[in-house]
Amino acid sequence: MKITPPLASKLAVLLVAAKPLPTSAFFKKPVLGSPTLSPSGKKIAMLVPTDSGRMGLAVADIATPDKFKGIAQFPDADLRSVSWVNDERLVFDVTDRQAAAGEQLGSGLYAVNADGSDFVWLIERTGNYRANGASMRRPLPSRYQYRGPIHDGGEEVMVERWIPPNGQGLPESSMLMRLNTRTMATRSLFTDAVPNGVQGWVLDRNRQPRVALTTDGKKHGAVYWREPGVSGWTELYHFDTVDAEHAIVPIAVDRDGQLYVRAPNSDSKDGTTALYRYDVKTRKIEDKPLLSLPGFDFSGGMIFDTDTKALLGVSYMQEAEGVSWFDPTMRATQEAVDKLLPSTNNEISCSRCLDARHVVVTASSDIQAPVYFLFERATGKLSLLGASRPWLDSAAMAGTQDFQRIKTRDGMSMPVYVTKPRGKGPFPTVVLVHGGPYVRGVEWGFNPTNQFLASRGYVVVEPEFRGSTGYGSKLFKAGWKQWGLAMQDDITDATKWAIDQGLADPDRVAIVGASYGGYATMMGLVKEPKLYKAGINFVGVTDIELMYTIGWSDFMDGDNPWMRYGMPVMIGDPDKDAAQLTATSPLKQAARIKQPVLMAYGEEDYRVPLPHGTKMRDALIAAGNKNVEWIQYEGEGHGWNLEKNNVDFWNRVERFLDKNLK
Repeated sequence: MKITPPLASKLAVLLVAAKPLPTSAFFKKPVLGSPTLSPSGKKIAMLVPTDSGRMGLAVADIATPDKFKGIAQFPDADLRSVSWVNDERLVFDVTDRQAAAGEQLGSGLYAVNADGSDFVWLIERTGNYRANGASMRRPLPSRYQYRGPIHDGGEEVMVERWIPPNGQGLPESSMLMRLNTRTMATRSLFTDAVPNGVQGWVLDRNRQPRVALTTDGKKHGAVYWREPGVSGWTELYHFDTVDAEHAIVPIAVDRDGQLYVRAPNSDSKDGTTALYRYDVKTRKIEDKPLLSLPGFDFSGGMIFDTDTKALLGVSYMQEAEGVSWFDPTMRATQEAVDKLLPSTNNEISCSRCLDARHVVVTASSDIQAPVYFLFERATGKLSLLGASRPWLDSAAMAGTQDFQRIKTRDGMSMPVYVTKPRGKGPFPTVVLVHGGPYVRGVEWGFNPTNQFLASRGYVVVEPEFRGSTGYGSKLFKAGWKQWGLAMQDDITDATKWAIDQGLADPDRVAIVGASYGGYATMMGLVKEPKLYKAGINFVGVTDIELMYTIGWSDFMDGDNPWMRYGMPVMIGDPDKDAAQLTATSPLKQAARIKQPVLMAYGEEDYRVPLPHGTKMRDALIAAGNKNVEWIQYEGEGHGWNLEKNNVDFWNRVERFLDKNLK
């Protein structure tokens, strides 16, 4: 899909071939977002840029979607997301796009009428209360968190109130509240007793709690069920919180009281999960899944119509996001939109979907940043609302992304994403390692980093190495206690595969990553000195022992279950596995790293504190490595929030790669 006219697009292709876009073009923050229809579908809200350069909130009538009127903005904050309370009132939260990550406050919550009147500050931003605008009442403390709209026509929204541990062994727990967006009055959504340690809720279509997910604050969790009109809760099953990735997870309750869960698919050779119906009487899942995705875990949600409460479809994630529509009306709408926009992945959003005259469409692809449209069902007309990054023409993007599955040296199937620049390979190569590591790192779609690197002529190889989630328990569990071992071998195997495919130039390969990816970068330089000519580590772990000993990291609270129960099992026990952790410590193996290294860290990083970087830097220099470049960003945390820092960092990356690979 091209937003510009064909002639301009052809010109963009010629220009990008002659001179790539500046770094700032890729790392500027989006200037439009969150287009959202009101419950009646007569108005639309969107986040838009203001004259001050901040993001504000604007509303338009659906009859004139090109005439947005600004209704809320701040001189020192940017609106982040917005929801409709009813047809005349909205709530929104904020962030600060002009502050470093370490200087961020909480998101808070605010309410305003669609015409800009009756502004109310509902929830404070991490205790930083001050009067603002027309709201002089003190907001609720930040332990209240916005949960979502209620959509009953009233002026209340749902919030979650977190109750701290009681000091007697009971963990933090939550309760659901109704919050009036005009009076700020709160009342409990459910007044009867609930189990201890509630960490999550599943509500039915009448917004009543039906499922409570609990923890004992250690490594055990449980799922409880409540029948409508009954005050008591029945335990359905226990699960191990360390291995919760492939436990039975409640997803939704439909209008008939049917519970849907994500559960392991017994027919999957990869150990993937699928979407099932769950019988609460027999405490069993049905034999056949409602939705299974071969090779992928089910990750998504149920889509219900607000008015009829009917189940319309299921969202999911394979290599890219998608929706399986059960309802024929929605299926026809999707087909009509896809016919008009054949080159993009098109996400439809609506509230009263079955009767809606219009739906919002978010279109994107590997070369197209999100663009927003309004689709009129009766006429089949598609109207452009705006582009998130209007300065980026899809025709000027250099990289196309492919999804592959390859075999590792021990025969395991491993997903790999490849973003290929224009031209014919082999190309200079960036092996980009995701953080986590126990997360899904990559999905098909627009990625500014990949497009930036591709515009500079690099092929980007992104392996979903063992330990990654989203592809089944076999791949996930194979990564336990394999930092620097089989996990690292997978990254090596992906690199060698790219070379064998004629994509990667074997003499021009760099390994790059953040957080765990930074760790893997340093270990890659240790283990494969001939394969990787250079490495870039930003905010990366450099020694597993430091994860246990730096007391001010954000998971080092003595009561933190991840530090006490998760890390020893999934990463390594500092006592029982001491020899392994020494052998797989980049810090302790620093003398083996001879290649050029670029390192960047944030001074206010509480996930991977600064000593991970400074100790590694000093050890490399002490060992005689004269090609160590160091960047330290004031005020930043686990990544760069300030646009100027993002641009500065990637400019340094470009120069570093040009120097060492080209």
